[in-house]
Amino acid sequence: MLLIAVTIIVALLVAYYISTLFSAVRGTTRRRSRSVLLVGLTGSGKTTLFAQLVARKRVQVRTSMEPNRGVMRLASAAENEDPTAGSESSGVTIIDFPGHRRLRESLMRALEEVKKVVFVVDAVTIQDPHEGAEAVAELIVAVLSSTEFFGVESVLIACTKRDELTSYSAKAVQKLLEKEITHCLSTRHGGVQRLESIVNASGVAVGSGNKSRRNAATHGCRSHELSLDEARKFSFANFQVPVQFVDISSFVGPEDQVYNVEPVREFATS
Repeated sequence: MLLIAVTIIVALLVAYYISTLFSAVRGTTRRRSRSVLLVGLTGSGKTTLFAQLVARKRVQVRTSMEPNRGVMRLASAAENEDPTAGSESSGVTIIDFPGHRRLRESLMRALEEVKKVVFVVDAVTIQDPHEGAEAVAELIVAVLSSTEFFGVESVLIACTKRDELTSYSAKAVQKLLEKEITHCLSTRHGGVQRLESIVNASGVAVGSGNKSRRNAATHGCRSHELSLDEARKFSFANFQVPVQFVDISSFVGPEDQVYNVEPVREFATS
């Protein structure tokens, strides 16, 4: 009888342990939805792009501290009279996240919900000393190297405002960002550091061999590594998740000129 009782107790303990383990896994693993997250600096044109994708019209925008969420309907459902009608079953959810730095932590949580990310980059101010390539590169490093980003399937970098004469092409923006990310990965605070000592805004290491990265892996949190090639340069082509650059404009329709929001629509629905 004692042996039977001990066996039952052991079996119950094993069952409890397994149940607790699976509950923890379910609690920490979130199923990503068919959603697209628009990310970018304040004033980059995210909300204007959001309005074109969801409502197919221009809107007067103002700085907001709250995300916008809407459904971009598929072509087959876009023939309704009300362009904002529809549901997630008939389209793709677009999330326009504010660009304020104070919301960076909330941005990281929003990353856990989506499969695709669109970085909206102002192609006019990309050379600005404050809100240009350096600031954009820091945001990209913070997002791509975060544990919350792990699981995102593809990335689009939309260079907007290309209808303006002073804007830079997507190829030029890519070169500027790769240069700034190279600098970001190689230096911090004006001094050269080992890559394993560099962390992003979320406290996640961006270099190889970092203790923080190994500790994260030990606790089941994984993240992508941003690294330099043999020439000590960063290239989006070498990143583990596909990254595509496109030229867009949210101010004109396809019939007006070559720059429009269609590349973003195609990315979201592909």
